[in-house]
Amino acid sequence: MSISIPQHKIDEVRSATDVLELVSGYVTLKKSGRNYFGLCPFHPEKTPSFSVNPDKQIFHCFGCGAGGNVFTFLMRHEGVGFPEAVKFLAQRAGIRLEFEERDETVNKENETLYYTNEFAARFFQETVLSPAGKDALRYLNDRGFKMEDIQTFGLGYAPPGWDNLLNHARKESIGAEQLARAGLLIKKDDGSYYDRFRDRVMFSIWNLSGRVVAFGGRKLREEEDAPKYLNSPETAVYEKGKLLYGLYQTRDEVRQHDRAIFVEGYTDLMSLVARGVKNVVATLGTALTEDHARLIRRYTKNVALMYDSDTAGSAATVRGADILLAGGLDVSVAGLPAGHDPDSFARAVGADAVREHVARAVNLFDFKLNQVLAQPPEKRTEGIRSLLDSLAKLTDTIKRSLLLQRVSEALQIQEKILWEEMETILRQKRIGQTRRSQLGERLTDLSRVSKANKKEAAVADLLRILIHDWSQAEFIFNGLDTDEVGDSRLISILVYLKNLFKSGGRPDEMDLINRFNEVEISAFIVKVLNESWQEVDLPRWAGDCVATIKIENMQVKLNAIREQIREAQNRGQSVKELLSLCKELEEERKKWQGVRRVK
Repeated sequence: MSISIPQHKIDEVRSATDVLELVSGYVTLKKSGRNYFGLCPFHPEKTPSFSVNPDKQIFHCFGCGAGGNVFTFLMRHEGVGFPEAVKFLAQRAGIRLEFEERDETVNKENETLYYTNEFAARFFQETVLSPAGKDALRYLNDRGFKMEDIQTFGLGYAPPGWDNLLNHARKESIGAEQLARAGLLIKKDDGSYYDRFRDRVMFSIWNLSGRVVAFGGRKLREEEDAPKYLNSPETAVYEKGKLLYGLYQTRDEVRQHDRAIFVEGYTDLMSLVARGVKNVVATLGTALTEDHARLIRRYTKNVALMYDSDTAGSAATVRGADILLAGGLDVSVAGLPAGHDPDSFARAVGADAVREHVARAVNLFDFKLNQVLAQPPEKRTEGIRSLLDSLAKLTDTIKRSLLLQRVSEALQIQEKILWEEMETILRQKRIGQTRRSQLGERLTDLSRVSKANKKEAAVADLLRILIHDWSQAEFIFNGLDTDEVGDSRLISILVYLKNLFKSGGRPDEMDLINRFNEVEISAFIVKVLNESWQEVDLPRWAGDCVATIKIENMQVKLNAIREQIREAQNRGQSVKELLSLCKELEEERKKWQGVRRVK
């Protein structure tokens, strides 16, 4: 047992920290293409070789090989360990950490949940493309969703019946309890289970590491007496207030357009995406949260709220926009014509008109001010206080002062009175703030790894091959046991990839970047991701690497046997069996040497 930071808190801190913003506090960076470059802080240089990739949230030096994510940058720069880096960045982001006593079974359980959700996602996707899913596929096509959209967002279909997923899972040796813990089954009073999602179009919910963590299901037949939408319950890997639906798939578009369009539901987002408006995210049935603000701030500071103003939920979301303001975002409201939601509006007017509508979105302060002006003077008090609350969230004091002056003129209220009310709000805000503590214990500088031997180099090359060409996984893992790798410093990556292969998954860039927080391993992964092996014969290279590891292991065994032979001869003992074993190993080594070829 040990005291550790829960994984969901680590993920929260990572999501709240933008690598470009963090590194810019230490290095002067200039934009070149999609990346930013500067002089490396980890080795002397005159020409910038240090880069930051804000899309992938990584840094990499092409000179010294340093690389990684926000945690490993701080670990390397400040000489601290991983827990200290998490604590520092949590304090920087205003996140309160939790600590728990836990063992490795917790990490194992989280991996089980990820695996179970990804299994279910494949089942739903396979079903929608099967004869059983023809009605669901027709529904998706009628909504304008193309096959590319269906595959990119993991749309699927849960067929009618009480045990379709359960029976399919049993074929894969996945138990009912495991499915229930992931929220995919419901347990009855008699102890039996049934599928939670039945006859529903399924929307997979992904976290920013590209892992499926939950599902939303929309009923396929309107006449059915059932809730229109049914969602997964929260689990150890899914907290709906910490995620934005679609952000994993649309974040590049959000960054490119420098604006995120917020909508309410899955179909709203998908309808916009299907028509070419792709810088969209959706809340998962919750009010806006600080986590939403932190998430989106990594990609843009501009947010447009596009909601049907006729619904109570949408109105509450607009009221909660102050949380986005407090997160340092510029917020506008793109109110829709009466009778429209984002889905119907996009289908009615098309992509160009949607973009024009968003471009004309009203600043949140003007929106609230117009709402106040629409009320009789005697009913404006609540609206005015809401407006002042929004102004108090601004960190730009000059902007706040100018806007307060506008409010005074528009409402014909003395500016002094508004400032007095504003000071009361600001005073309460200051009382609630806490001071940032300094980093505690500092660890010694991390030593650099010595040059790898042949076996270690072969392991590193196998990982390069697996990351760039997953089709080689079957050959590599069928021909090589991880025990043969021994105590390689890269063994954790190889074991993870083997487990991924056995479960039918495949590696994801962002997951690799975020999964490993050791300085050297993180740097290796980032370096590999920046390499290109398009003209290399990867199958042949993989064979060479496997052969090298086999030969190196056999050489170690041969040396040990030869030493035993010498000792036995010195004692006058028989060495017949040892010589026979030595001969077998020599023949086996020669066979593998024949397999190995120079690249």
